[in-house]
Amino acid sequence: MDLGLRNKRAIVTGGSRGIGFAISQTLINEGAAIATCARGEEALQSAINKWRAEGATVYGNSVDVSNSQAFEQWFHTAIADLGGLDLLVSNVTSMNTFHGLERWKQAFEADLLQHIRATELALPHLLQGKDTSIVYIASIASIMTANMPTETEYGAMKAALISYATQLANKLGKDNIRVNLVSPGPIYHENGFWQSVEKHQPELFKRAEAISVFNRLGTAQEVANAAVFLASPAASNITGVNLRVDGGAIKTVNF
Repeated sequence: MDLGLRNKRAIVTGGSRGIGFAISQTLINEGAAIATCARGEEALQSAINKWRAEGATVYGNSVDVSNSQAFEQWFHTAIADLGGLDLLVSNVTSMNTFHGLERWKQAFEADLLQHIRATELALPHLLQGKDTSIVYIASIASIMTANMPTETEYGAMKAALISYATQLANKLGKDNIRVNLVSPGPIYHENGFWQSVEKHQPELFKRAEAISVFNRLGTAQEVANAAVFLASPAASNITGVNLRVDGGAIKTVNF
């Protein structure tokens, strides 16, 4: 299937590793130009060098998305480099190392507000484009009531993100801007959280595998396949959707 992404201009936040890297690579494979950011400069530069060696049009800088001024400056630079914007994939998150109310504040910033900030910066440019869309990376933690203790705040913020995005889809329909979400289950990738769990907490890793009907964790590429499809013109009549990529982990009817 031709996704219609050749020469599309995309911003992907958090594109240096894991899901963000897989989304960026898939967009590049489909012929899109991308701009991406991440906090870790070494991993980001390694990814950019790889993509440029493949002949891709890629721009990127290290930036902390929770630093609103720095992120806004980077975003404007990315738009200028790309010459406009057709697709926003808002993916980035961060490990929360705080406790108590400070942990809630960090979760609000990292897992909700920064997505809204990116959206507000993107909308004036998306309104000028054609076949424009936004995809947010959420999580099945948004609807689970038995999350790990470290995901309590994360799950609540992802639930808020889903509400925000689906309301935005309704609002932006008149402007032909589509808005969708992908909610992954546990995703395994190199140097990721679940690889660490596999090594240090094998019993927890086995329990995570068991929640999938396939008895395995998902991959970053499986999430990327869903996200890039939803971002693309091939999904032209799909908006307001929260697509679970969780191997059937959530056992509810998904209306």
